[in-house]
Amino acid sequence: MNRRSLLAASVALAALPALPVLARSSPAGFVRREGTALVLDGKPYRFVGSNLWYAAWIGHEARLGRELDALAADGVTNLRIAASAEHSPLKNSVRPAFHDQADEYNEALLTGLDHAMAEIGKRGMKAVLYLTNFWEWSGGMATYLL
Repeated sequence: MNRRSLLAASVALAALPALPVLARSSPAGFVRREGTALVLDGKPYRFVGSNLWYAAWIGHEARLGRELDALAADGVTNLRIAASAEHSPLKNSVRPAFHDQADEYNEALLTGLDHAMAEIGKRGMKAVLYLTNFWEWSGGMATYLL
């Protein structure tokens, strides 16, 4: 390693402590972490959560509204939502998938996800969107490992 490379690496390492400061600037309305606390618009964020993984698959708008209203009435403020599900060879896997083996995206599910997020927002709720998990019925990580 020559002197210039060593100097460049030292400068890059010296700049690393500034990265958390850059990451703190998040748009209004987004939950972020400060140390061990969750913060929303500068105030502590506490929530009651529920798993509504199938929100994008609910094709009936009135049903989605009823489910969200019931959750809100129970005090739920944060939802876990599937934002993807891979095609799985398992017989009992979720169908349709967000994208198939040819990597074609399912526009109906993407529209369903958009609609669900809009309805969640109308109720002042937040959502955590997950892209994959380890459950084979939803495609899961094994889809990427095989």
